[in-house]
Amino acid sequence: MSELTLHTSKAKSLLLLLASLLFTVAGVFMAQDGELMGHVGYVFFGLCSLAYVVQLITGGGYLKLKEDEFEFFSGFGRKQCVRWDDVDSFGVAVVRNLSRYYAPPTRLVGWNYKQGVDVSKFGRVTSKTLSGREACLPDTYGMKMEELLSLLSEHLERSRDRR
Repeated sequence: MSELTLHTSKAKSLLLLLASLLFTVAGVFMAQDGELMGHVGYVFFGLCSLAYVVQLITGGGYLKLKEDEFEFFSGFGRKQCVRWDDVDSFGVAVVRNLSRYYAPPTRLVGWNYKQGVDVSKFGRVTSKTLSGREACLPDTYGMKMEELLSLLSEHLERSRDRR
């Protein structure tokens, strides 16, 4: 199996940057009118804008599918590698937003580890409580969530067939 690398969507990052800049400007106008939330808004969305600029400059994140593991990087954190042998199954991770009335939940590809795999018990339990999966990818890397889920499941099955 040859290595496959998927990258985060630059178009999505540009769109989020534009939206963050618009909210930053709106926050500035609100602050000029004496509204406290305007200050909170321009600081928060200004930082979001900065994060998207950094993501665009650094090339964003990636997902590498290798023969014995998959590796992902979000652009801000550290590189993480997960061995196919450590994964029990892939599925949909549903992350509920704090404001469930205003925004739908985020759906990402997640996985559960096999019993006995040495990863943080606290992290596994926390992630499972928040999303229904013990871990999840931070992005869909330009693919539809269902397509990425299918691709990862196929790689998992191929790795099991090689054993």
